[in-house]
Amino acid sequence: MESDYNELLDWLYGLRRFGIKPGIERVSAAMERLGNPQDRMKIIHVAGTNGKGSVCAMLSSILQKAGYKAGIFTSPHLVDFRERMQVDSKKISKDDVMRIVKTIRATGVELTFFELTTAVALQYFCEQNVDYAVIEVGMGGRFDATNIITPQASVITSLSLDHTQWLGDTIDKIAYEKAGIVKEGVPLFTTVDNKVIRNECTKKHAPFILVDGEENTNMNGFFQRRNAGLAAEIARYLKISDDNIRSGLMHTYWPARLEFIEKNILLDCCHNTDGVEKMAEFVKTLQYDKLIIVFGVMADKDYAGMIKNLPDYDRIILAKPKISRSLDPKELTGLCHDCEIIEDVANAYEEAKKIAGKNDLILICGSCYLAGEILAYKNKIPMHPIMFIQ
Repeated sequence: MESDYNELLDWLYGLRRFGIKPGIERVSAAMERLGNPQDRMKIIHVAGTNGKGSVCAMLSSILQKAGYKAGIFTSPHLVDFRERMQVDSKKISKDDVMRIVKTIRATGVELTFFELTTAVALQYFCEQNVDYAVIEVGMGGRFDATNIITPQASVITSLSLDHTQWLGDTIDKIAYEKAGIVKEGVPLFTTVDNKVIRNECTKKHAPFILVDGEENTNMNGFFQRRNAGLAAEIARYLKISDDNIRSGLMHTYWPARLEFIEKNILLDCCHNTDGVEKMAEFVKTLQYDKLIIVFGVMADKDYAGMIKNLPDYDRIILAKPKISRSLDPKELTGLCHDCEIIEDVANAYEEAKKIAGKNDLILICGSCYLAGEILAYKNKIPMHPIMFIQ
């Protein structure tokens, strides 16, 4: 069975050749042939530049504390493909992945990698008869494969410049794409007061609910309090008690988000300038002697802006995650001081530990793919190429 599953992952990896194809026509056709399972469950749809995954994780935790069976679909995964589709914090089984992929392929609709994974998640959650499915947008919103759903509530967590080659090079252009998830009459919860989003809500007769409150959470970072406030407001709309909301927010687990993987090693998935700024804000509250950074980034990011906004460091090791989108670290040397290049992520990690003193802090950041490689190496999990696609 294990060999069959690995063969399936190889096939999924091969879908990369189709690249990114914005639009919902293909996945809509496939789901229609499956009987539109997405129309048979309650869904929360979450978009935003940063914070999507954290808000999804918070909502899933709250829903479980309230006694609901909760599905959660997120991307990308860090180590295991099955991280993307979970029910009550348990990953989909390998058998279910193989069975459902076979079912979707039988529709005869040619799907991209992300379209297919979206279809798998929706079919799986329907089969599992979840009370709620929390669905994270892959990129943008308007033409994202997840936008075939009609949710109970829509969510936009934040707006900043990212994926500009696909979504546009201004905040309003990006807002327009993300506002594409707004559905007729369905309330939108957001921390962003943006006229483009407001106008879309007006057109769709969708209540615009601006959330500016904060809540306590066990997750590190000031910004997570705002994410928690957003998740709490959505939960209150779902008639969940404040006790269950508080419990869920204090028991949320979302890996590699300002996570201490060892006492003096902080791992974060920040992958754009806004994310780096928020990460740096947290790091500046910590006590340490020297800061050693392991940094790896994708070539299509504003890596100059990310480097510029890193917290003050004493040494930076430039690595290259194995995904083909990775930036050659040589492109960063002119932007850094006290830097060295160690392309292999595991070797970079070991070198950082070697040179760090007892009271020093190691910060690993720049990409979800870098974080995934670190976790795989640290936990001795074999890496499959499927790790290295969106």
